[in-house]
Amino acid sequence: MKKITFILLALISGTAFAQQNEAKGTAEVIAKIAQPLTITSSGNLDFATIAQPDAAADVKLSYDNARTIPTGMVVPANTTTSVPTFTVKKETGLTYKVVTGSTDLKIEGGDDKITIKDITTSLDATNGVTAETFTVGATLGLIADQSPGNYKGEVSVTVSYE
Repeated sequence: MKKITFILLALISGTAFAQQNEAKGTAEVIAKIAQPLTITSSGNLDFATIAQPDAAADVKLSYDNARTIPTGMVVPANTTTSVPTFTVKKETGLTYKVVTGSTDLKIEGGDDKITIKDITTSLDATNGVTAETFTVGATLGLIADQSPGNYKGEVSVTVSYE
């Protein structure tokens, strides 16, 4: 009986003083898939009719549809300018960045071109854009005695989540 009591006592004390060598914790895994960004545009960046310059000149059409021409440049009457509006669909609460680009305007049926530069948007200059719609403006760099004709090019806007 003494042996049984001793063995029982040894087993009880051994388990009472045993160290725990591992512990386990858990965390919930969560993911949300954002809706894809989409962008659509309506309207054109239309500088309207511009008189042929005698010297190199810049003509600016701001995103709020205000045209600025150099002093002394004549603009024919009854011309109407316009700026495009871009609409972005995005996940609520997320921000995106905007990158603009362009291709030079080329004259129809020829090789002459006009450079597009200084593209601007009506968006705040802050990081992380949350606006749903915005407009775009730019500047045309005309050369002296720019060839008369109809010129066409393209301005592009790319949006991506930040």
